[in-house]
Amino acid sequence: MRFSILFVCTGNSCRSAMAEGILKSMIPRKYEDAVLVVSAGTANLPGMPATPLAREVCADHDIYIDGHVSSGLSEWELDLADLILCMTEQHVDHILAMDPEAKERTFLLSDFADGVKDDIPDPIGGIKIEYEAVFDKMEDYLEEALPKILDMLEGASK
Repeated sequence: MRFSILFVCTGNSCRSAMAEGILKSMIPRKYEDAVLVVSAGTANLPGMPATPLAREVCADHDIYIDGHVSSGLSEWELDLADLILCMTEQHVDHILAMDPEAKERTFLLSDFADGVKDDIPDPIGGIKIEYEAVFDKMEDYLEEALPKILDMLEGASK
């Protein structure tokens, strides 16, 4: 069984799509078959591509999310996820309202990374520099969280 990581934002066309791509690019090759990294949105807007600026900013970092298609957050995805990383406290609250039993595996991304409560702002409708700032912030948090994630993968494979 693969360890499943779920990123959650509102529309699943910017932040969580970018975070999914960022983390996938960081996972060492030896773990690729052991982990499933996915994303979803609380607004339940399925079928949308990642925004053009999200795709462009990711591509600037050699991360390609061109094939991303948004998914609405479902109870099935929550049940499947071993780790749920959210962009804002509002997303955490939304998940816990859907499934209170998900509390032990649901975190604000920044809090999981370094214990700081820091919402990731939504760049939708913004300019490229706003997307770049969001990308950089998520990349920093994911770099900090990566050792914890790899420890979780090691533990899940035993």
